Amino acid sequence: MVAKPVTASLTKELRVIQQRLLTAGREERDIIYANEFAPRFVPLFRQLPLDGWTGERPRFKAVISVLGLSWQPVALMTAWAEPEHVLILGTSESVNAKIGTVSVLEIIAGIAGIPKNRITIQEIKDPVELAIYRGVRDFAERYELKPHEMAIDPTGGKKSMSASAALAGFLLGARIVYVDSSKYHPQDRIPIAGTEYPRVLHNPLDVFGDLEFDRIKQAYRNGNYNQALHMAESLSERLYEPREAEALTLLNRGYGAWDRFDFEKAVQTLRKLKENLNRFLPLGGWKWGSSVVSHLEKQLPIIEDLASITTRVCNGEKPKNMEEGLPLVLNHLAAAKRALSRREIGTSILLVYATLERYVDLCLWVYHGLDDEKPDYSGLDLDLEAFHRIGRILHKGYQKREPGGPVTLSLGVQLMATTKPELLPQKFLGPIRGIMNDRNKCEYEHGLCPKTFSQEIVEKHLQTVKGIINTFLKGRGKDIEKELEKYAFPQI
Repeated sequence: MVAKPVTASLTKELRVIQQRLLTAGREERDIIYANEFAPRFVPLFRQLPLDGWTGERPRFKAVISVLGLSWQPVALMTAWAEPEHVLILGTSESVNAKIGTVSVLEIIAGIAGIPKNRITIQEIKDPVELAIYRGVRDFAERYELKPHEMAIDPTGGKKSMSASAALAGFLLGARIVYVDSSKYHPQDRIPIAGTEYPRVLHNPLDVFGDLEFDRIKQAYRNGNYNQALHMAESLSERLYEPREAEALTLLNRGYGAWDRFDFEKAVQTLRKLKENLNRFLPLGGWKWGSSVVSHLEKQLPIIEDLASITTRVCNGEKPKNMEEGLPLVLNHLAAAKRALSRREIGTSILLVYATLERYVDLCLWVYHGLDDEKPDYSGLDLDLEAFHRIGRILHKGYQKREPGGPVTLSLGVQLMATTKPELLPQKFLGPIRGIMNDRNKCEYEHGLCPKTFSQEIVEKHLQTVKGIINTFLKGRGKDIEKELEKYAFPQI
């Protein structure tokens, strides 16, 4: 059952004036309202809650009102909101009207109790709707108003002007407010003075917002994190209750940062997301939220570890063992898998290649102390005959050459297959050659004629690298698929 709106309790003096207003003609009624009724009624009206609003009373920095021949709603809403800036849109007749001998601007400013210099009056000419759209837009830009800082009051204007102002406000994300009345004159069908109350009109997004939420979620599922982020930010500015959209903003900002390997930002944002969900999910009941909370419980330690080890490595501190460095490898492999699922073929080839390169670099450092950029091969116990045999398998037209210079992927693979065949068996050498060849031909690499590859080819390369890493994991009693699950982003 909808609660009745709260209206003012009139004093005996106000009720007497109210009766006089009911029988007065229009001009006399305006003068009585301005001079006698409003000064006594406005203090009561200011104390009324905004009907239809939940939570703390909103504070509007600006009010944009449509002025028709009924000026009273404009004065009342301005008095209730006490804004810093007011824009009044009206026709030549309405903005130049006088109450007795006093201009309508002076009457509104006096009743509302604000200086006239806070009020901008704009005379609207045909085409009405375009003039109103531009007027509202320019006013918002002039005072750098955010959506939630504005209220549009279409109460007093003629229908086309009120509709145009409401449309402009909705697109900007402003609140649409209204001076409603609980009682109307039985013959004249005008509001009975003293029964007015401020009201917020329900946002269409309360009903149709589900469509936008679905688009945000679909963009996230497709890996379009920036698109989903911008959509969620825009929606949060236009909703009266923005918490779910704000949570989706954090979700896309956090996992988007993770997807870009910006681990520090991902940590900060996903922590905020967890706090947000723990606080507001019980109130909002968002269907997707519970699974994300569960996911964050498991994944925050992972992204925190990635951020920590990345910082250490970038500062020159190498991983002490395979277990410490392996998250960097697995995260790259998970990124390659995500890119492939989005059909970003070139990106996925590069990530597959980079994953293998990181795995080889990690192994060479942990087992042989070889830095990838400045390796010292003097302490390496290397069977050169076996090394060259591996080279002939790995490369067509192989020429004998002892290890030297920075560790490239091909050199690293040759070294690993020679010194640690249990971690890089020879059966993978042919597939690795295919990875290196295709990586060099993709659209991001060498040559003037970029080659496009099928998803199946890249999937085969991905499986090759998974198999190589799984060779190490199986020796530790682990499985590559289960390890990769830890890096999978939550589904919503």
